[in-house]
Amino acid sequence: MKRESVIGNIAKDLGLDLRTLSSRKARVDFEGTRKRYCDINLNTGDLITSERMDRESLCGKKPSCVVKIDLVLENPLELQRVTLHVQDVNDNSPKFKKQLIEMEISESADKGNRFSIEEAHDADIGQNAVQRYSLQKNGNFILAVDSNKVELVLENTLDREKQKEINLLLTALDGGSPQRSGTVVIHVTVLDANDNAPVFSQAVYKASLPENSPPDTKVITVSATDADEGVNGDVTYDLSHVSDDDVNVFVIDAKTGEIKVSGLIDFEESSSFEMRVEAKDGLGLTSYAKVIIDVTDMNDNAPVIYLKSLTNPIPENVSPGTEVGIINVQDRDSENNRQVRCSIQQNVPFKLVPSIKNYYSLVTTGQLDREVVSDYNITITATDEGSPPLSSSKTVQLSVADINDNPPVFEEQSYSA
Repeated sequence: MKRESVIGNIAKDLGLDLRTLSSRKARVDFEGTRKRYCDINLNTGDLITSERMDRESLCGKKPSCVVKIDLVLENPLELQRVTLHVQDVNDNSPKFKKQLIEMEISESADKGNRFSIEEAHDADIGQNAVQRYSLQKNGNFILAVDSNKVELVLENTLDREKQKEINLLLTALDGGSPQRSGTVVIHVTVLDANDNAPVFSQAVYKASLPENSPPDTKVITVSATDADEGVNGDVTYDLSHVSDDDVNVFVIDAKTGEIKVSGLIDFEESSSFEMRVEAKDGLGLTSYAKVIIDVTDMNDNAPVIYLKSLTNPIPENVSPGTEVGIINVQDRDSENNRQVRCSIQQNVPFKLVPSIKNYYSLVTTGQLDREVVSDYNITITATDEGSPPLSSSKTVQLSVADINDNPPVFEEQSYSA
């Protein structure tokens, strides 16, 4: 409705004369909106429109659109509720999201194949919304429409050699009066039939690789063949489904399928790798194979000796067999490369006694005498059983604490004077 159109007569509905309406300062208040959609003409008592009411902005797709107004009168205060039902008019045309829909369909597509089309949107509701679709007559496609989707149905098979491009005009119509419509062009590109995907020579490829292999070391070559000819049979390779940590460790030659080392191979970080290799022909048909690479351990980590506890100084009167320290030995390699033997230098009254797992106790083997030796520098050596073996040493410093085990001694047995 245009501005200042009459909705109804307030004075008549409330049984008031125009002077009363004016003297009681009749006015309208709106709930929760800044716009004043209507007003009172105090000269006539009419409720009139003061703004254009757009049902789509107010209520969207709601089936019922209601605007609530409070009619306020003073002396005495009186509040009347006015409810306006905004009726839809067909003021929106159906619209497609795009003006042109691009589709690629292979000439090998079967009769009856269906291809979804994005529906048109109409902001109106009920009969004024989209009611039907119409497809321009053509020799290949018909239209199938149900409540949920719009689809092109292939009625006659395509032949790229006869026609490699087809333009279809699709129209959406609403049920309003006068009827409105919207159109979209569907551009179909007919693709040459690529009906054979590449086939790998095996589903799973396995390889073994020593750790610390330098970059460019060849790991394995994968191979796939495609029965098609020309571009359709031209196979390229790529690594897919590689974790973020492993993405820079290996590269594949796109043409030959040869996988090489490109990063650091560290058994201690990762003892195996699992990847998917993709083979793709010229027009995008793909197949996949799995590649499992086992890393073999090299003896590249020397044992590490940790001093876990130490009694220092040691009283010189401790009995032989007393534990004075705990040593822990660790090696990051695996199997024989991590088997460690621990030894102690000769000529000291101490020895290493194996304890739980890779722990050793440092114990005394004889009586200590501070008056003879007051400090010991004990060298512990750990050697693994790798080939060649790796070893490391650690020096432990121990002091002997004095005990009052010596009486005073006169230089002479007797003195004469």
